[in-house]
Amino acid sequence: MELLQLKYFLYLARNEHVSRTAEQLHISQPSLSSTIKRLEQELGVPLFEKKGRNIVLSEYGKIYLNYVESAFALLENGERALRTKKGDDDRHLVLGILSPYIWQDLLHAFSDAYPQISVDRHSLEGNEYIRSLFEGKIDLYIGAITQREMTGLEYRILYEDDMVLLVNKKNSLSEKKEIDLRDCGDVNFINLGDETSLQQFLTELYREAGLSPRVIMKCDYTLRDEMVIENRGVSLTTKTSALRLESNQVVPVDITFPKRKRILGLVWRKNLHFTQAMCDFYDFCIRWFSS
Repeated sequence: MELLQLKYFLYLARNEHVSRTAEQLHISQPSLSSTIKRLEQELGVPLFEKKGRNIVLSEYGKIYLNYVESAFALLENGERALRTKKGDDDRHLVLGILSPYIWQDLLHAFSDAYPQISVDRHSLEGNEYIRSLFEGKIDLYIGAITQREMTGLEYRILYEDDMVLLVNKKNSLSEKKEIDLRDCGDVNFINLGDETSLQQFLTELYREAGLSPRVIMKCDYTLRDEMVIENRGVSLTTKTSALRLESNQVVPVDITFPKRKRILGLVWRKNLHFTQAMCDFYDFCIRWFSS
């Protein structure tokens, strides 16, 4: 058994897609398939099984994945421990961030408190952060958390955000203190792009309310806010985002159903060795939101 075989298995297990994994590893599909086949022959069990045109982990594969992930985590932790011992990594941090403007006060305060730590920031949407964490491209992710997708990851909730309907003051809905999404069938909605993490969450809310929203536009965050300010439609967003919007033309209306909160926090790979910079950022976030 070779380390390369385990690496290929790990990537394929995360993707469950042969061509995508081969492209990610910069190898051919036949090379990937033959390597996995040799590993399965050595173990004496099938690690994957076909499901339609796709492949999925077999019951054996699901069990084996836990041990392979732990093995690679231990190896990386060993490298991190050596770098920490040498003092090579105490002054650098790589963050994956959802909606950087939401966290800008926190990040500015951290930089002021720890000027010796350089911070690289990568804006990530949807579930991009999961792959980035597993591939070691980022140390920590800070943003929205979908708890059902935390396999192989650990997290710390920093705060939970209420959802509101962002409405122009000229809209009759602005007179309401709260609203049920089930009563919004004739309302013009402005959505974000389907690939964004927030819109995926909002789609779940629509589904839970049994609402097929009348969507008149899909756009980015900035244009969405401008369209609501111009009274072109309404939009679902977090209360934090609504309160940060610098306009006296709109108001947030509380949502009574579905009563869901947007969970935000820190995420990292399970069993990951924290560098000093990671420890400093983690502790700073806890103090920031506790105060």
